[in-house]
Amino acid sequence: MKIGILAYHAAYNFGANLQVLSTFGFLKQLGFNPIVINWIPEDLELMYENTVPKVQAEVHKQFLNNYLIVTKLCRNEFDVAKVIQEEVITGIIIGSDAVVQHHPYLSRLVFPTKKIISALNHTSDRKFPNPFWGNFLEYLTNQIPVILMSVSSQSSAYKLIDNRTRTKMKSAIEKFAYISVRDKWTSDMFGFISNGNILPKITPDPVFAFNYNVIENQLSKEFILNKYSLPSKYILISFLDSKTVSKAWLKSFETIANNNGYVCVALPFPGGLLFDNSLEKCIQLPLSPLEWYALIKFSSGYIGHNMHPIVVSIHNLVPFFSFDHYGVVKFRYFVNNESSKIYHILSKSDLLEYRFSCVNNLKKRPDPKNVFEKIVNFNKNKCRNFANDYYLEYMKMMKEICNTFDSVKYT
Repeated sequence: MKIGILAYHAAYNFGANLQVLSTFGFLKQLGFNPIVINWIPEDLELMYENTVPKVQAEVHKQFLNNYLIVTKLCRNEFDVAKVIQEEVITGIIIGSDAVVQHHPYLSRLVFPTKKIISALNHTSDRKFPNPFWGNFLEYLTNQIPVILMSVSSQSSAYKLIDNRTRTKMKSAIEKFAYISVRDKWTSDMFGFISNGNILPKITPDPVFAFNYNVIENQLSKEFILNKYSLPSKYILISFLDSKTVSKAWLKSFETIANNNGYVCVALPFPGGLLFDNSLEKCIQLPLSPLEWYALIKFSSGYIGHNMHPIVVSIHNLVPFFSFDHYGVVKFRYFVNNESSKIYHILSKSDLLEYRFSCVNNLKKRPDPKNVFEKIVNFNKNKCRNFANDYYLEYMKMMKEICNTFDSVKYT
């Protein structure tokens, strides 16, 4: 059975690339014939070209060529429908990742100034409708099962969606053969859209199963330590800006770490090292998704932004401290924690003590000494139990997805 995967496969984003590879590897191990549907909206492509250095962009492109099978390029829903039929794809998995976003106009205003935030001028992949919402289905000659797997709305302010759009969304999601979501906020969004008729279960991100799904291409600890001249005890620090913690905070943390035998290492995002620092060691671009994964996997700890570093850390029992920058903000200073995907994961795992919400820049940052103590005294037993349980939940989800494909196939 040929299964198409529709996700952020071509994003210049480490976590997005690993998600697709994990799903691709799972399907391949089970004897399916996976192929990635190469939908890349032009405005999304342009955004990445303007924010990610060319040398790093080439690494992500090479990743696709080396590890995935992809269709020809698709620019819109018509192209997607055409390639599904040309490739004789018999089932589709959409996700995982923030593929069911929609950010209403009102959510892009800052009160009380009512000034539109330029950073929230969303690309077409983050506005309903688009192929992630299944708008290609009406152009297929033969209908096939399409599944939403562990999808996320990326903190979309769904209660501000107008009634007309909400009705269209309801019609769209009713066409999916199976739906699961990555966080409670997205589950509640589907409930809101469907008037309570569709309440998807919350399931793991596929990166939680990466070590099981991707075996042949894993990098060794020896390779990583040698390539980047790292000691056995190093702590990664990675921020998207210089506002979250000061250069003095970083220096203080590094001094504490050094005094205890650890080396601090700055880890870049695809856009580069985006925070001002004077750390002893800095990883430079280009950096492949597999190297990024291995750097976290073999580290003594991770401190910083984003969700997937936390997922990789939990999956590999690596101590972490999350400076969580997700969440819906009201009146500039009030953050709804329930809308943060990191909050959801750490709440479920009972590891919230390793999280600090930094959306409000006026909030006092945790002391460097306290953060270091969280790293060295990290509860690995609790983390291990959650990682094991979440892997079992992942396998249960994938079994349900495979059964959905089989039931449609043989009816």
